[in-house]
Amino acid sequence: MSDTESSTESTATESTESVEGANKKTKYDWEDPCWDHHFGMEDHSAGGSYSNKGRTAAVWRTLEAYGFRRSADKKSFDGLKPSGCFEYFVRKNVRREENLAEDGQIVGYETPELAEKIRSSHHIGYLEGPERKAILEEEDAELVTRALSTENIMRPNPDATEGNWSSQHLYYTDLFYSFCRGGLEEKKCTWHCRICKTCQDWRDWHCKGCNKCQYGASIPCENCNPEEFASWKSATGW
Repeated sequence: MSDTESSTESTATESTESVEGANKKTKYDWEDPCWDHHFGMEDHSAGGSYSNKGRTAAVWRTLEAYGFRRSADKKSFDGLKPSGCFEYFVRKNVRREENLAEDGQIVGYETPELAEKIRSSHHIGYLEGPERKAILEEEDAELVTRALSTENIMRPNPDATEGNWSSQHLYYTDLFYSFCRGGLEEKKCTWHCRICKTCQDWRDWHCKGCNKCQYGASIPCENCNPEEFASWKSATGW
């Protein structure tokens, strides 16, 4: 085989290979948005909700004080579930009795104060028309519970039958309240890492090997996948 043929074959191996007449993308196809750029090292569970383990009586009391109802089997929730960011904040604060008000809410972060922070956010100011009006006129407790939930600030319209997406909801946003950042955040831009215990940028991901979050939605881990990282660096000119 000539040097030219060898070079061509090597390039094909790093980009595509024929499988039953179709092109199958390989690990070196860095421009494919659907491919796992982290080579199985990303811990997708890091962005999930907490399990029932660790929900002490004090934790449940505070979660219920903010409107999260306990299920009949007392192992989960009936309706909305608390976001990872909120539940971590609760678990951290219930350890000290002086952090809690008589009703179980956290001092300095009670419903009226949180409702005011939510309504005064520039994110709400950007909304227009009936959606913004509905949020501004929403009851404090309802608004706060939704902002602290995994569903974000969204409320279905109970009277809606059929129609477009907006008519199905009294208001619909991807906003949630982040205690890590002290205000509203967009879910598509920010997520809470349950393992690192802080809110992260959407470009960050949690590496199983390093057990920490690192930057680069399409960048392999330099520690756990050095060969692939070098390939990415070469291909992108970074």
